[in-house]
This record gives sequence, C-alpha cells and structure tokens, in this order.
Amino acid sequence: MSHQVYPTRSFIRFMAKSQLTADLAGHAVPAYVSRSGAIDETLDFQPAEDGSGAYCDVFRASGDCLDEALLQRITAAMLDPEQSPKLFRPYASEAEAAKVEAAAAEAIVAAYKQACLEQRQQLVDQFNQLLDR
Repeated sequence: MSHQVYPTRSFIRFMAKSQLTADLAGHAVPAYVSRSGAIDETLDFQPAEDGSGAYCDVFRASGDCLDEALLQRITAAMLDPEQSPKLFRPYASEAEAAKVEAAAAEAIVAAYKQACLEQRQQLVDQFNQLLDR
C-alpha cells in the first residue's frame, strides 16, 4: 500500500513568513519544525542575497515591519485551489510534497516583495506629484 502525502498549506505560510522575516532582519532566523509531535528538524532561514536587494534595502532602511494583512491576502490567493492545484493533490513521498511546499513559499515571498515595492513606488509617485504643484 502506498503512502500518499499532501503539501501542508500552514507550513507553506510559515516558511514564507520566516523567509520574509529573515530578509527584513538581515540575519538568519532559526525555526524548529515539528510535524509529528517532536522536533523533526531545525531550519535556518537566511536573508536572500539574490534579486531582493531593492526590497530589503528599502524596507530595512525605513524600519518597516512585515505587513501581516498583505501577507494574509497574498497567501490566501496563492493557496487557493484554482490558483495552485498542485497543493491539493497527493504525492508519493514527503520529498515530493516538500518540493511543492518550497515552490509555493517562494512564490508567496516573491509576490509579497513585489507588492510592497509597488505600494512604495505608488506612494513616492504621489509625493512627487504633490511636490510638482
């Protein structure tokens, strides 16, 4: 009998939030993961070094913290069955499910960073329009 494993949506959100926290903090964020009642593993979320420099520079310099409401909206959209059907099908192994979880968490992180930068740019544009008057 084959053992089927489903990706865990709450773990995906946890991974995305932990990565964003590490990016904003600028240092590693340790996390202790328990899926079976005991600590299964320890993860260290390292600050991103590739492609998120603008996000990290802008938000770290401004002292902004994680926007929970924005993260919640993005997560809900990204974890919707219509948007991400791969999250709602079984996999033959935990490793396969973990790959799907990691990809979904990365997508949430990228969408969050993009949304934050776009919001910030809109605010800058509004200020520039006021200064031009």
